[in-house]
Amino acid sequence: MQKSGWQNRARGMLYSLAILVSITACTPHQVSDDINEYSERLSRVLDTELTAAEAQAATEYPQREMLLLAPAQLDINLTRFYQLQQCELGNLVAERNTALGKIQHYSQRLVYERQLLAALSDCINFVSQQHDEAARELLATMQTWYAAKQAAYPEHWSNMLMLSDETRAAFSRPQPALLFTDTVDIAGQLTLYQQLDSYLSPGAGVETSPEAQLQAIGAIRLPASVWQAQHQIATRLPTLTVQLDPLLAGTACPDGSATEQANILRNVFYLFFIERIQPLGGHINDFNYQFAPLLKKWREEEALPESFRAFLTAQQTRFTAYQQAMQEHVKLWQRFLGRCRLSPTAPG
Repeated sequence: MQKSGWQNRARGMLYSLAILVSITACTPHQVSDDINEYSERLSRVLDTELTAAEAQAATEYPQREMLLLAPAQLDINLTRFYQLQQCELGNLVAERNTALGKIQHYSQRLVYERQLLAALSDCINFVSQQHDEAARELLATMQTWYAAKQAAYPEHWSNMLMLSDETRAAFSRPQPALLFTDTVDIAGQLTLYQQLDSYLSPGAGVETSPEAQLQAIGAIRLPASVWQAQHQIATRLPTLTVQLDPLLAGTACPDGSATEQANILRNVFYLFFIERIQPLGGHINDFNYQFAPLLKKWREEEALPESFRAFLTAQQTRFTAYQQAMQEHVKLWQRFLGRCRLSPTAPG
């Protein structure tokens, strides 16, 4: 029997609801959840509703069309191609013209361009030892090619760094749970990014490929995870600090003696801020301090598009805002704990 329209719509609504419930159940824990719970617990103790800050959009990773560069290509005619058969360069040119060669990933194309430059250099040295007219013409042509490919090489590096699937994920798809572990290998991740940066030099490890580094970077996605967390703290914590300031100042501690309410407030501060938010903040600080020289280099790197450099600058600005938010919140509690002669230690 054919189902009526409303039955089909009902089934569709139930299916959509099931998907929504599934997605919600799998939503990873993030620092904004801790800030929300922290705020709710303080509200109960103070018997005052602390309003949550409105969510602010994070800086989005630039679209592909804003990042993609189009390096100049060589146009090698058939006569020149046959002349190249005396060098390894001929095999590389033939490889590039295959169907697979024309759809190489950005990382594979970068390796190819490094190999091509090395082969061009070898072929130039080989042909320069010949003294006939044809050799002189070929030598002049190859020297022109070498200059053109060397000038275009940074654009291939830029495409690899910004548009590889793994780096796009690392810069734009956070894994919030990552920063709640004690095994975040920031120094190890930095080494991987430094190795990608080293490929800006065409002669750096001509035969090596960045694939291993890219896979490790894409699996962890450390930058995006840090940038999301510092954004949430920078935009959510200041509102809580402003609201708490008069409330904590008005909490009684007669003659510097902590009341039961003051002790409970200290316990909430310890359990949520000291135990949950501050350790994550330590990972944020470590990442920004360790990655600072490399990210500064990329913000000033002319081979990278302005949209990418502006994206990195926005993340640096957000880190400054995060630092200020954390400092102001800590100072607030230091004033309260000092007045009530309490220390931010474990409850009980």
